Amino acid sequence: MNNKDILTSETKNEKEAVSFASSIYEGLSVVISAIFIIALVFTFGFRLVGVSGSSMVDTLHDGEWLIVTPYYNEPVYGDIVISSHRLETMGPIVKRVIATEGDKVYIDTDGVVFVNDKQLNETYTVPAFMRKGDLSYPVTIPEGHVMLMGDNRPASSDSRYSYVGFAPVDALLGKAQIRLSGQWDIYSNFSE
Repeated sequence: MNNKDILTSETKNEKEAVSFASSIYEGLSVVISAIFIIALVFTFGFRLVGVSGSSMVDTLHDGEWLIVTPYYNEPVYGDIVISSHRLETMGPIVKRVIATEGDKVYIDTDGVVFVNDKQLNETYTVPAFMRKGDLSYPVTIPEGHVMLMGDNRPASSDSRYSYVGFAPVDALLGKAQIRLSGQWDIYSNFSE
């Protein structure tokens, strides 16, 4: 082997080493960028939340998944939200906003809900006897809070009970936008 062949071989090996290192660097850059983008999307864009239990039947069922977006506006009646206000004892809960701060709520002996003296048209609830909870009615929702109730009222632990209470707005993790059911159909009209 002459000197020219040795130099060519060494140069080729150096180029291959640089090319290999460059490929690893590019691959790691792509992976790190993807992780960063995914973290941003799930932090500021949306998150997936699993439904556990029967408190939101017929609207939502155990095992379904929700695409949830963070709140940028105040919650309104009918929004399905995820609240962490009882995280230490119950974990996050999925419920419907029934009333917001300043609203006066009354639940009669038949379980009919009135907000500001108007009966709610709750076509989404399970038709069955509804417990009133342990609150004394009427109640006024405190500033910075919302009243949350499950659609399956007989099976729901919600704001009707003092151990759950009214949810602080800043404890709302977000609003359900889309439901992914077991058959992978996408459904987003939660008010019917």
